[in-house]
Amino acid sequence: MSAEVEDGILRVVPHRAPILRIHAIAANDGVRATLRGREPSGPGALPWACGAIEGIAQSAAVLLAHGAAPGAGPRRGMLVAVKRFAAHGAPAAGDEVEYHVTLIRRFGPTALVSGHAVRRGERLAEGELTLWIDDSKPAQ
Repeated sequence: MSAEVEDGILRVVPHRAPILRIHAIAANDGVRATLRGREPSGPGALPWACGAIEGIAQSAAVLLAHGAAPGAGPRRGMLVAVKRFAAHGAPAAGDEVEYHVTLIRRFGPTALVSGHAVRRGERLAEGELTLWIDDSKPAQ
């Protein structure tokens, strides 16, 4: 990923290139978020369908961290389930992709999120993710 990654992302998402899919937060109000990333290439880069799921999941992690105290540190979490996922197309290496995520509901430490990935106005992938976030303490 050639773009510089914002600190707000690096504090929440433990991954680094080429698994890190996002580099900038365009909007985040705690219910909806838009993040931007560049499609990676080379050794370790995920195929698009897996990468799209990962990009939506990373965007959801940033969405769910909205409002956390500065310096609180990252929370442990994981992707639990993927539902109704579809990939309609794929970006080329280096293309900018926008990830849009919406919080549908929280159930204690789990969250249901819908998301989609867009390149130049074209919807490339969409689906629903269930994530588990350990809100009890920062990851070590």
